[in-house]
Amino acid sequence: MTGGAFLARIFVTLAAACVAVGAAAQDRTLRLVVPFPAGGGIDVVARLLAPKLQAQMGQTAIVENKPGGSGFIGTLTVAKAKPDGQHLLVQALGMSMNPSIYKGLPYDPVKDIEPVALVGVIPVTLAVGNHVPAKTLQEFVAIAKKSPGKYKGAAFVTGSATVMLEMFKQQAGVEIDIINYRGTAPALAATVNGETDFVIMPSAVSFIKDGRIRGLAVASDRRMEELPNLPTTVESGLPDFKIEFWFGIYATGGTPREMVLRLNAEINKAVAEPDVTSKLKSVGIEPRAGPPEMFRDQYHREMREWADVVKKAGFKPLEAN
Repeated sequence: MTGGAFLARIFVTLAAACVAVGAAAQDRTLRLVVPFPAGGGIDVVARLLAPKLQAQMGQTAIVENKPGGSGFIGTLTVAKAKPDGQHLLVQALGMSMNPSIYKGLPYDPVKDIEPVALVGVIPVTLAVGNHVPAKTLQEFVAIAKKSPGKYKGAAFVTGSATVMLEMFKQQAGVEIDIINYRGTAPALAATVNGETDFVIMPSAVSFIKDGRIRGLAVASDRRMEELPNLPTTVESGLPDFKIEFWFGIYATGGTPREMVLRLNAEINKAVAEPDVTSKLKSVGIEPRAGPPEMFRDQYHREMREWADVVKKAGFKPLEAN
C-alpha cells in the first residue's frame, strides 16, 4: 500500500469514527426511571408521559422499571447519574416521607435529586368497612375514643401508609391498632371482609362508589368531583388532616437550571394534552402543573411536616435496604 493510500484510509477511518461519535452524541435517550414494578400508579404516569416527551423533545424516551430496596434502587439510578437531565425519577408522596421513615438513606434527599415537576394528585379518602356502625367521620372518632384499641386500621404499605394512620391517630385523639399489608389490594380486601375496620387510601374511590366500603371523608379542604357527597376532613372536624397523594418527576441533583426549566415545560405540556389529562383522570389522578419551584417547596415543606408526625408518633425508623 502506497503512503498516499495509507493516509487516505486513515482519513476515511477517522472520518467514520467522528460520524459515529457524533451520531452517538445525538442519540441521547431520556430515561424515566420507575423504582417499582410495572403496573402501579407511578408506572402508569411514566408510560403516559414517555411517548409525549419523545415526540416533543425529538429524542428517544423510555420507561425503566428498577424495583427493589423499598424503591431505593431506582432512586439511586437517578441520584448517581450524570446531571444532564437524561435520567428522570418518577415518584410519589413517599419521597417526602422517606427521610423520616428510614434511617441511613443511601442518597441525600436534598442534594442528590432535583424536583422538576408535579404531575398530578389523587385525593386521599378515609373509609370504614360496612360492618362498622359509624356513618360519618365524627361518629367513627367517637366510637374509637370509647373503645381504645378495639378498631384496626389497614396500612397499604409499611412506612408511608403507616405514618398516615399515625397522623390520623394524633389529630383525632384515638387509639387504633395498625395492621400492615403489602399493597392497596390486600389492605382494601381486609377492610371489606372485616379483618380490619378503617383505611386511609389514595385509590379507594371505586370501592366507595360500589358500596364495598363506606366513605367517611376526603383528606382535603375541598370535595371530590367523583364523590361530591363525601365531606372533607375540614368539614368533619379535622381541619389539619389534609393529604395529597402526588406524583412528580425528579432529575439528578446538580442538573443545570436551564435543563430543569426545559424539562418542567415539556412535562407540563405533556400533562396538558387532552388524551393524557383524560387518562390520568380515568385512574383518579387530577392533573397538576406548575414551575419547578412550586414542587420543590412542597417537597421540602412536606419532609419537615412528616418528620414532625413521625417524631410525635414515636415511630421507629426502618432500615433502608
